[in-house]
Amino acid sequence: MLTRRGATFVAVGVAGFLLAWTFGARSLNAVVGPILVALVVGYVQLKRTTHPGLDVSAPSVGSREEEATVALDFTAPDPFAGTVELELGDGLEYDGGPKETSIGETAVEFDVRLAERGEQSIGPVRVVAKDVFGLFDRTFTHQIRETILVFPRIEPVSGDTTVKALEDSHVSAARREFEQLREYRTGDPLRDVHWKSSAKRPTGEMLVRQFEAQEESKRIEIAADADAGRVDSVADAAASIASALLDGGVSVGVTTPEGRVAPSGVPEQQTKILTLLARMESGRVHERERARADVLVRGPTERESAEIEWGGDRMSFDRFVSGDGGTSAPETPRADGVARADGGENR
Repeated sequence: MLTRRGATFVAVGVAGFLLAWTFGARSLNAVVGPILVALVVGYVQLKRTTHPGLDVSAPSVGSREEEATVALDFTAPDPFAGTVELELGDGLEYDGGPKETSIGETAVEFDVRLAERGEQSIGPVRVVAKDVFGLFDRTFTHQIRETILVFPRIEPVSGDTTVKALEDSHVSAARREFEQLREYRTGDPLRDVHWKSSAKRPTGEMLVRQFEAQEESKRIEIAADADAGRVDSVADAAASIASALLDGGVSVGVTTPEGRVAPSGVPEQQTKILTLLARMESGRVHERERARADVLVRGPTERESAEIEWGGDRMSFDRFVSGDGGTSAPETPRADGVARADGGENR
């Protein structure tokens, strides 16, 4: 196919031919001859150019708003000049245009921004070959279908303080086995005070519930759901909390409207959770799953930031990230609570 330059050459050749017809054959040889040679050489060169081979190298996973490098390595028996254009799915972004290179001599790299969660497609790839004079071009298309699974963005949650707030302040105590009542000691958490029994003590001394030590690792279940338009913020929040807890040695499980990853502390657990959250869509988790969850991450339409709920506390994820998550005061027990057989209270 003629390029703009080729079309210009043809126009000049025609004009030269007309001038030569008017002023003589010598002018024809001087003007039209080189043009005809260039057109023939360019045409034959591209006609002999074969479809190049292609190897694509791209990461299989990445995190939202990060960059990933997609490398295109072409092979050709006779390298040729050309431009390379890479098409991307809607969730991937590339600011540059087609790249000019020597096809078959060097790899071509595209730095792609991972703009949206989920499975994002790469391809097809188009190569536009050009002859040495730039008069003709020829397009070769590679129908590749590579994908990148884009995980939620993980925020740097305040590790020890926040993890301890979730583990100890509201969640883990509910999982321990009650053993006996004993007198209050300095440093005992107020949540362990048994107010019903303490009120019966004539001296006014407080009694606290003592629990059996648990040898098995702690478990925390996270439920995440969101209204339309708030899924990214919820997925980011749930991924950040889950990752911080896993780093703290906690066995973590996550439930979304699409499915569930059961609690575990195995090395591949983070990848399983991030994969689930990468494919999360708007909707609500079943009430049964909500009731089982220790931590609920919500995304109501009226709030830009996700909300975190656990043990009666609620705060925005922005505040949670700032480190305030570990400073919330425990809920004050009601004085009219009724003692249960295990030393707890019915509210």
